[in-house]
Amino acid sequence: MNIERQSFIPAIQEKKRVFEKRLKVFPQGFLALADCSEETVLKNKVALVCGYLCAEKWDFLPDFSALSGMDEKEKKSSLKKIEKRFALGHNPLLTHKTNGCFLYVSSFALLKDYRGKGYGEKFFLNSVAALSSADSQIKKVVILVDSEWAPAIKIYEKLGFQKVFELKEFFPTIQKKVNADGIIMTADAALFRDIEFSKSENDLSGIRI
Repeated sequence: MNIERQSFIPAIQEKKRVFEKRLKVFPQGFLALADCSEETVLKNKVALVCGYLCAEKWDFLPDFSALSGMDEKEKKSSLKKIEKRFALGHNPLLTHKTNGCFLYVSSFALLKDYRGKGYGEKFFLNSVAALSSADSQIKKVVILVDSEWAPAIKIYEKLGFQKVFELKEFFPTIQKKVNADGIIMTADAALFRDIEFSKSENDLSGIRI
């Protein structure tokens, strides 16, 4: 849980039991980034887990375009259902479906010492590529990003993600009574299946998934 504490403010940190449920429901969707460098192993006696990515499979994605044609009461009800589905710490037992074609990345984080070095982007790319390639049913990859995380949004856009909807005032912030919007983004899974990692030098030297 150290990674979670280093990565998010207390208001959006997820509980240990949430991660335990994710591991139980879809263990293949829980990937860890480990620093196996000689220096780290000698210092800690073991490899250091420095990042993780959690995902689950959904059998549907809300029809965001339909909201514009609803009256206010119906729209409010539909938005509540969408927010509940994307809620932090939601129960994966209720959302994960083994035959799902939408890969939802529910959480992704790295220890502070491993940020700003390109590891995050490479780990995310490797993880999504591995999950998409292992399951031909997956058609879309879905993520939810805090609107205040501009650098992260730029990276996701570079990887092929596009904004499909915005959840107003979804994420708590360090400012009381001020919430940030949640940006829902999607990308075709085919973009990640087509990646040829063997053609380039492994930039994750000393780091392994």
